[in-house]
Amino acid sequence: MYVLGIDLGTNSVKVLIMKLETGEIAVIAQRSYGYIEGMEAEQNREFVWSMTVQAVREAVAESGIDANLIKAVGLSGQMHGAVLYDQAGECLSNIITWEDTRCGRDVLDEIASIGGEDIHKSGCGIATGFLGPTVYHTARHSDINVGHVLLPTDWLRQELTGERTFLTDHSNGSSAGFFDTQHRDWNYSLIEKLGLPADIFPKAVSTTEFDGGISRSTAEAAGLPAGIPVTVGGGDQPLSMIGSGVCDVSDGFLLNIGTGSQVSKVGEYMKAEETITFCFPEYGYSLLGAALSGGAALKWWRTVSEGCARMYGVNSPQRNIYAKMDRCAAGIPPGADGLAFIPYLSGTRVSPDLKASFKGLARRHGYAHFTRAIMEGVVFELYHLYEKIVPATDGDTPMIAAGGGLSSPLWAQIAADIFGKEIKITICQEQAALGAALIAGVALGYYSNMEQACAKIEYKTETIKPIKENVEKYKESYEMQYGSIGL
Repeated sequence: MYVLGIDLGTNSVKVLIMKLETGEIAVIAQRSYGYIEGMEAEQNREFVWSMTVQAVREAVAESGIDANLIKAVGLSGQMHGAVLYDQAGECLSNIITWEDTRCGRDVLDEIASIGGEDIHKSGCGIATGFLGPTVYHTARHSDINVGHVLLPTDWLRQELTGERTFLTDHSNGSSAGFFDTQHRDWNYSLIEKLGLPADIFPKAVSTTEFDGGISRSTAEAAGLPAGIPVTVGGGDQPLSMIGSGVCDVSDGFLLNIGTGSQVSKVGEYMKAEETITFCFPEYGYSLLGAALSGGAALKWWRTVSEGCARMYGVNSPQRNIYAKMDRCAAGIPPGADGLAFIPYLSGTRVSPDLKASFKGLARRHGYAHFTRAIMEGVVFELYHLYEKIVPATDGDTPMIAAGGGLSSPLWAQIAADIFGKEIKITICQEQAALGAALIAGVALGYYSNMEQACAKIEYKTETIKPIKENVEKYKESYEMQYGSIGL
């Protein structure tokens, strides 16, 4: 028997088919999409739906398995964003993503002024691009009469099933801003103060609850049998933890370097400066330190480098460029000969106006130093956030790597050295889609609980071990280069 996991990411949709008995990945398919040209971080629903259907059809075809053996569909998706509906259940908007900026400081200040202490019930704060402020802004500053609102994952589920049940799970709901994270339900007192109807927000239910089955029209388009049950699904951050084998305090923590970067673990509810708390599927909480710089910082440096190359009439290589950057930086010792990168290219969640910089720059520093300093700076910021969410008594827990950045041997070694920990790397690098497949197995009852599902995760045989002398060097660098700026 098989399950199908779908991850509706910010830039692409990934579809994965997994064998329940072994956890073996039969196939992974992917389709990309972007934003509507000229729009404020919005995505065309019809195009995203088309890409999803194509990815599912491709996965089923390339797997070579009988589609009738697929017993359930699990969902994961981008968090925070919104899709607006009217009272009759018809869509009124595109997919409004988490990167949307229509809610300016004035709107957020207005929400804070009206909400008072109630705004602090959100474990992730209240920011522009979040579902709650988007609904409030729409109600106050447009003629649109919102009857229902869903997060992107929930929109996709309703398209797959043809149902209009208007549900979300606790993990996705807790990313909306207007959610009482500790009590795992909507922040009804805040919603009432803001003058919004409580019934426009979806009912919060279990991640592993089924919500209908694949509709006949979806089945014909995607190459699936009609009626396959679909889980409510959850947010991509906690589901990527499940897809990495992290579903309990004892499982350690997840280190992710994608476009941004995060360090996360499962634990009890907590509120701490610079950290985020989401509801974890079924129980507990995902404690998260999120940095806005990660792979984006190295991409910025690549763009600068290629611009310089073009200025001198040099054609830069387009293939394996990051591997070349990796090899170049590997020739520089830990600490980049005193050059440090402060990785605030996009500020931080708490202080969006902070700026990035290089510190300790000298004539001896060249391209390779800058590359290594950027890689180190990204990990130093993650280490700073790690100290916020992992108490000293919890320091021996394992570390698992995720994201494209840590597929770099050098970046993974830098992480192991800065954290002073051995790093395990999952064989499957599409952790959110794999997490979606695993929750489908739990929903079916094939796995008795999340721990049994996570036991199916496979890791590479070789781990990344910290190098003792590098660990000591980085401790010194962290204190000297970063302690003074409060990283």
